[in-house]
Amino acid sequence: MKSSGRLRAILYLRQSISREDSISLELQENAGRQYCDQQGYDVVRVEADPGISGRTWNRPAVQRTVASIENGEADVIVLWKWSRLSRARKDWAVAIDKVESAGGRIESATEQVDVTTSTGRFARGMLAEFAAFESDRIGDTWKEAQKRRIAQGKPANGRKRFGYEYSRETGFTPHPEEAPALQEMYRRFLLGHTPRDLVEYLNDTGIKPNHGYSSAIATTWSAETIMGILDNPFATGRFRHGGQVHRGIHERIISEETWEKYQSRRRARTKTARAESSQYLLTGLIFCGVCGSKAYGGARRGPDGQRGGAVYSCKQASYYKAHRGGYVQEDRIMEHLLPWLNELANEINAAAAAQPSAPHSKDPAPGIRRALIKLDGRRDALTNKMLDGTIPDDVYTRLLSELEHEKERLKHRLQDLEAAKSPDGIKETADLIRGWDSISIASKRELLSRLLKGIRYTAQRPNLTVQIVAKWEEWPNPTSD
Repeated sequence: MKSSGRLRAILYLRQSISREDSISLELQENAGRQYCDQQGYDVVRVEADPGISGRTWNRPAVQRTVASIENGEADVIVLWKWSRLSRARKDWAVAIDKVESAGGRIESATEQVDVTTSTGRFARGMLAEFAAFESDRIGDTWKEAQKRRIAQGKPANGRKRFGYEYSRETGFTPHPEEAPALQEMYRRFLLGHTPRDLVEYLNDTGIKPNHGYSSAIATTWSAETIMGILDNPFATGRFRHGGQVHRGIHERIISEETWEKYQSRRRARTKTARAESSQYLLTGLIFCGVCGSKAYGGARRGPDGQRGGAVYSCKQASYYKAHRGGYVQEDRIMEHLLPWLNELANEINAAAAAQPSAPHSKDPAPGIRRALIKLDGRRDALTNKMLDGTIPDDVYTRLLSELEHEKERLKHRLQDLEAAKSPDGIKETADLIRGWDSISIASKRELLSRLLKGIRYTAQRPNLTVQIVAKWEEWPNPTSD
């Protein structure tokens, strides 16, 4: 309530994120209190939005301040300058309308105008427009600075990138602790380690999440944060800006070959990511041999009701009763799968020992590279036709989109081929098979997803048949009941 007929004032303070426009909150508050003393206002509250741009209305304190006027908790909002309220024309107009509709006022301690007159309201509008102009000017200056940095091979800003440290003098340079850890994470991922394994590894190193690539209050790593770091091409000496990847001048931490292998493995993992969190080893990989449906995992219960080993059931058989069988124990499947894996590891080791190997079938990679060159030529020709007016803009946009889509598909195919030909990747697969008992269930499932199209079983008593289908083989047809 008003005391002695004096108006109740809220001081609203905002510290700009722009260096040239950043005035301390203390200075703003002191100016506001002096103004209120002169005007005979009672300061009932001080609200502040530190370090938030005036171009956005998504500021907690300014919204609380306006709501206080609407709720009758105060009569006047006192600003240091009109620009503290907003630098956006629309937000400014909406705020003025809300406050004045509620019978309140907005005043400036240092840019005083009499808003009860048409001249004063015009002056206030001009000051608000100038604030918006200044914001646009600062934005234009920043955009020009960004363009200049990108043309020089520098990211638009110096925010933290994992694996690097930054200074204005030297730019981004490899961090003595983080850079080796980042290399190790890529290596482990290509070996088949899961994001959860990488979380455990990085937490064990003692390297803490830092503001810029994780939450400022996080003390341990998360799988989402780590995969976001690995998905960023910054470690290859490049950086993203405006939806495009640019060549940088900073030192790369990983090779182009490692990056291409990572991208190939990342795409393959995306297809099995949902199964990765399952507690059952063969989730997403095991199918009913009768109807071809996926089998789902469950726990076997013993006579005493205690949880036992895993079992897999075909929903068509167990729920819909579409056919007989459909139920199999994981142990029975592993009696077939483990010998198959060991035989594969032996074949890999034997092939490696017999180098040079026998001639392979024709390598499609050169043909793909030639196709990519042709696509670039077609794109240039298409652009020339658009500039000459031979084809309309809408047709150009559609054809260009089709060309870019095909180019991206061929690039992914080439990356997959290069990664598949890597002797290191083949040897790593054999090493993982040999160490089967020592790796986590998620890593086992990742390994199987790299090797298998799936496993088909037919579990009709008294016989069990198991078909293990490798990635390079064709699916067999389901059997008939």
